[in-house]
Amino acid sequence: MRTEPDDRAPTRIGIVGLGHAGSIHLDAVREIRTARVVAVCDASPDARQRADALRIRAYASLDAMLDGAMLDGIVVCTPPADHAVISRRCLAHGLHVLCEKPLAPTTGDVLTMLQAATRAQRRLLVASKFRHVPEVLRARTLLRSGEIGDPVSFEICFCSPVDMRARWNSQHPLSGGGVIIDNGCHAFDIVAYLFGSIRRVLATRSKARHGIAVEDSATLQVWAGEGIVGRVDLSWSLALPRDSYLVVQGTCGSIEIGWHGARWQRAGGEWHAFGGAYDKLAAHRAMHERFAAAIAGVGEPWISAAECLQTVAAVDAAYRSLASGTGEPLTQSAHDLEPVSLPEPAADDATLAVASH
Repeated sequence: MRTEPDDRAPTRIGIVGLGHAGSIHLDAVREIRTARVVAVCDASPDARQRADALRIRAYASLDAMLDGAMLDGIVVCTPPADHAVISRRCLAHGLHVLCEKPLAPTTGDVLTMLQAATRAQRRLLVASKFRHVPEVLRARTLLRSGEIGDPVSFEICFCSPVDMRARWNSQHPLSGGGVIIDNGCHAFDIVAYLFGSIRRVLATRSKARHGIAVEDSATLQVWAGEGIVGRVDLSWSLALPRDSYLVVQGTCGSIEIGWHGARWQRAGGEWHAFGGAYDKLAAHRAMHERFAAAIAGVGEPWISAAECLQTVAAVDAAYRSLASGTGEPLTQSAHDLEPVSLPEPAADDATLAVASH
């Protein structure tokens, strides 16, 4: 396997859905040398005009792009309800796939996607941006080196007022849920990245402020790793008065990561600052560098198939907990990834028009 990727030709990327998320991916790829966006697919004429202005070939349907563009990989940035169909189609076409979160609304869909990737011998990865944030990477190093002792508890807070009433996120058939499936995916991925397995989730829904059908605020209790228990606050309507979005308490110290900086300390000692402010575009640039390297065979993916499945299984457990009022265990595991013979999905529309994420 080669170890010097700089001399390779840029990976040819297509983006499916050029809304908010797709535009961030586009901006990130345009700033790296190892990949370039050569095609965009979106049902919106305005989105296609933006692509045309950048001299990127634009298509109104997925089939038109798959038939007309020479591609190595696809970035799927549509609403979650379409993720499984689009990803399977692209994998069957021989393309590697980077899919926005959540990978799919249900674990059953995730299994069909992962199995399609196995059949096609192509990469299927989820856009887990926090695994590319330097401060989160440093926190993982601090934990693994024992700088704060054994982790005991954690807090994650993704709370920011956003009016979702006119957005697809509040439409359950498109989104699969509310703030739990939207921001909870990031929280569960951070938990898995830092502590390993997620075992159980207890979810409580707060009263919605915007009168939408899906939950706009929720608090989760999460059991992870070896006896670690944490709290996750998620909201589209509340802004908590603190900068930190991740706090980890250990037997000998603590770590805090915020939107404007990060620090850690041993118990009773001085705080040590590290890293800087959160940079979404930089995280996406790093992710696309690794996506291009994985496609070229010169790098390993940042997330395993089992972790992709676990995140969606944790979201599923949270929604089951809302219904039951009790803590719910995860019902999917790595054992569910054993290859099985599946029929080709009959629901895949050969003329699928694509809406933006």
